[in-house]
Amino acid sequence: MTAMKKVLSGVVKGGTIDALARELDMNISTLMAMIDFLASAGYLEIAGLQCSCQTSNLCEKCCGPESGSQTKMYALTLKGEQFLS
Repeated sequence: MTAMKKVLSGVVKGGTIDALARELDMNISTLMAMIDFLASAGYLEIAGLQCSCQTSNLCEKCCGPESGSQTKMYALTLKGEQFLS
Protein backbone atom coordinates (compact mmCIF):
# COMPACT_ATOMS: atom_id res chain seq x y z
CA MET A 1 0.00 0.00 0.00
CA THR A 2 1.36 3.43 -0.88
CA ALA A 3 2.03 6.06 1.77
CA MET A 4 -0.86 8.16 0.43
CA LYS A 5 -3.27 5.24 0.81
CA LYS A 6 -1.99 4.52 4.32
CA VAL A 7 -2.56 8.12 5.37
CA LEU A 8 -6.03 8.24 3.80
CA SER A 9 -6.95 4.92 5.45
CA GLY A 10 -5.75 6.28 8.78
CA VAL A 11 -7.87 9.39 8.39
CA VAL A 12 -10.91 7.20 7.67
CA LYS A 13 -10.31 5.24 10.89
CA GLY A 14 -10.15 8.44 12.89
CA GLY A 15 -8.00 9.21 15.87
CA THR A 16 -5.30 11.74 16.53
CA ILE A 17 -2.37 12.84 14.40
CA ASP A 18 -0.01 11.56 17.11
CA ALA A 19 -1.57 8.09 17.05
CA LEU A 20 -1.56 7.93 13.25
CA ALA A 21 2.07 9.08 13.09
CA ARG A 22 3.05 6.32 15.55
CA GLU A 23 1.03 3.73 13.63
CA LEU A 24 2.67 4.71 10.33
CA ASP A 25 6.12 5.19 11.95
CA MET A 26 6.25 8.72 10.54
CA ASN A 27 7.27 12.12 11.90
CA ILE A 28 4.29 14.30 12.76
CA SER A 29 5.60 17.08 10.51
CA THR A 30 5.85 14.66 7.57
CA LEU A 31 2.36 13.34 8.23
CA MET A 32 0.93 16.87 8.44
CA ALA A 33 2.65 17.78 5.16
CA MET A 34 1.07 14.72 3.52
CA ILE A 35 -2.36 15.57 4.94
CA ASP A 36 -2.03 19.16 3.72
CA PHE A 37 -1.04 17.88 0.26
CA LEU A 38 -3.94 15.41 0.19
CA ALA A 39 -6.35 18.20 1.15
CA SER A 40 -4.99 20.61 -1.46
CA ALA A 41 -5.12 17.86 -4.10
CA GLY A 42 -8.79 17.18 -3.32
CA TYR A 43 -8.51 13.79 -1.59
CA LEU A 44 -9.43 15.21 1.82
CA GLU A 45 -11.56 18.08 2.99
CA ILE A 46 -11.61 19.89 6.30
CA ALA A 47 -14.83 18.91 8.05
CA GLY A 48 -16.74 21.38 10.18
CA LEU A 49 -16.06 21.18 13.88
CA GLN A 50 -18.92 20.74 16.28
CA CYS A 51 -18.83 22.49 19.62
CA SER A 52 -20.61 21.36 22.75
CA CYS A 53 -21.60 24.92 23.67
CA GLN A 54 -25.29 25.66 24.16
CA THR A 55 -25.40 29.02 22.38
CA SER A 56 -24.06 30.02 18.99
CA ASN A 57 -22.42 33.08 20.57
CA LEU A 58 -20.44 30.92 23.00
CA CYS A 59 -19.67 28.41 20.25
CA GLU A 60 -18.15 31.18 18.13
CA LYS A 61 -15.96 32.13 21.07
CA CYS A 62 -14.82 28.52 21.56
CA CYS A 63 -14.48 27.35 17.96
CA GLY A 64 -14.42 30.51 15.85
CA PRO A 65 -11.48 32.05 14.03
CA GLU A 66 -10.61 34.22 17.04
CA SER A 67 -10.33 31.26 19.41
CA GLY A 68 -6.78 30.34 18.40
CA SER A 69 -7.80 26.69 18.09
CA GLN A 70 -5.68 24.65 15.73
CA THR A 71 -7.98 21.63 15.80
CA LYS A 72 -8.96 20.31 12.38
CA MET A 73 -10.96 17.31 11.32
CA TYR A 74 -10.61 15.78 7.89
CA ALA A 75 -12.98 13.71 5.77
CA LEU A 76 -12.47 11.85 2.53
CA THR A 77 -13.81 13.43 -0.60
CA LEU A 78 -15.28 11.39 -3.43
CA LYS A 79 -11.88 11.56 -5.10
CA GLY A 80 -10.28 10.15 -1.94
CA GLU A 81 -12.83 7.35 -1.74
CA GLN A 82 -12.21 6.42 -5.36
CA PHE A 83 -8.45 6.44 -4.81
CA LEU A 84 -8.79 4.00 -1.88
CA SER A 85 -11.03 1.57 -3.73
